[in-house]
Parts: sequence; C-alpha cells; structure tokens
Amino acid sequence: MSKGVTEEFRKRGPWQAVAGVVLAAWVVLTAAVAETGTPQVLVATAATGAMLCLCPVAGGLVARRVTGAVPAARLRHVFVVLEGAALALLFPFYWFAFSVEPVGRPGALAVGVVVSLVVPVVVALVLALRTSLLVHRIVVAEFGPLVPDAAAPALVPRIRVLGTLLVVAGSVLSVSVVVLAFTSPSRWLLLEAFGLVVTLTPVVLGLSLTRVDDVRSARRRNIGAYIVVPTAAGYAAAELVSAGGAAGMLFGALVLAATVLLIGAILVLREFTGSWERPWRVSR
Repeated sequence: MSKGVTEEFRKRGPWQAVAGVVLAAWVVLTAAVAETGTPQVLVATAATGAMLCLCPVAGGLVARRVTGAVPAARLRHVFVVLEGAALALLFPFYWFAFSVEPVGRPGALAVGVVVSLVVPVVVALVLALRTSLLVHRIVVAEFGPLVPDAAAPALVPRIRVLGTLLVVAGSVLSVSVVVLAFTSPSRWLLLEAFGLVVTLTPVVLGLSLTRVDDVRSARRRNIGAYIVVPTAAGYAAAELVSAGGAAGMLFGALVLAATVLLIGAILVLREFTGSWERPWRVSR
C-alpha cells in the first residue's frame, strides 16, 4: 500500500467527522420538528440514530492518527469496534422507527418522518463500514494476511471456544425469554415466539462453530446470514417494546443482547479466519 493511499485516508478523516456531525444533527432536527402520535418512541428513535451517526465521527477523528501502516495496524481494532457499534445500534433504531405513528392514526407508520430519519442513519452506517474496510486493506497490503496459513491451526481452539460461549449465552437468553412468556399476557405469546427464535440463533451458530475442523471450514460458514433472523423479527420487537411496558422493554433488551452477540461473533470470527482478504479460499 503506497504512502499516498494512507495519507489520503488520513486526510478524509476530518471530512468524515464533519459529515457524521451533520448526519447526527439531521436526525435530531428531524425529531425536533416532527409531529407524531408517539413522541416518546420518536425520541428513542432519534437517540439511537444520532448515536449511530457518531460512530463515523469517532472513526474520522481516529483516522487522523493513521499516519502509516504501523499506526493503521495498531488502531485497526478501534475501527472494528466502531463498525460493530454501528451495526448494533442499527437494530434498536430500526425497531423504534417501525413504531413511529402519525398524529391521530394509531397503528399506522409515519412514513415521511421515518424516511427522513433513515436516510442519514444509512449513510452513517455505510461510512462506518467503509472506514473499517479501508483500514483493513491498508494493513493487509503492507503486512500480508491477518491469518497466515502457518498460524491457522492455532486458531481452531479459539473458534470452538467462541462457539461454546455463544451456546451458553444464547441458552441463557432463550430461557429468559421463555420465563418472560409465562409472565406476560397471552396475546403476546406469538410475538415472544419470535424473540425465542432470535435468542436461539446464537445457540445454533455456536453449535456450528464447535464442530469446525480447521480455519478453512470456518470460512465456509456463511455466518452473516444469521443476522437475517433478528432483522426479520424486527416487527415483533417493535410491537412489544412500544406497547409492552416493562415486560416489553425487557423483551427488547433480550433480543438486542442476542443481536449484539451475533454481531460480535461475526466480527470476532472474521478476525480469527481473516476472511476479508482471502475470499477465494472459501470455495476450497
């Protein structure tokens, strides 16, 4: 990686930070001037959206310290954490946004307000993901793959430990959802069933990872597809969080914990397998 590319990345940092501030201000201003039938949900939506917009702000400020490949390697994990934070914040934002209702029309969606909130959040998410990818490429171009073939066998036990942790944590979350279902109104049982599916997803992924034989087999597992489950359960989460009181908030916290667990597992497994820089090895 040429020095000019690293310098270009460093120079784009302040511009990204400014863009993140503008996007966060856009979200806050939209929430301030919008009139909805669910003002508290609107505040929660704007709060999570604004926090997500701050992730590229932090990334842009840190980018100023990337003066070469060595600082990029040292700071790479900071960008990975910011990437994970942005992905994790996207889900509560998405759930709250689905519950923003127009004035006088309960049960409907305030489409105009939601779209105005979604646009800056999506842009901020792309900035956070893009920055992490660029730093990754700088490091790999200078130092080679993060996971050399010689080091791959030593990572298999770590992948299996990660799988075990997912099984244990996911089981605890699943049991919590079942207990909550027995103490909640019967009309919520179907919605809580979606929550059980989400909390069981880390368990399924963990069982898959405990059976890996080598890093190459771990690369072949499309773990990103597991995020489809909490995404599809967004409607159930939105309904219970907005109308379920304390029980609904607890349900949302359990589903969010399972989602964060999945996102963390995806990022950690990517670190263990170095899947970004060697996609051609997946099919072998």
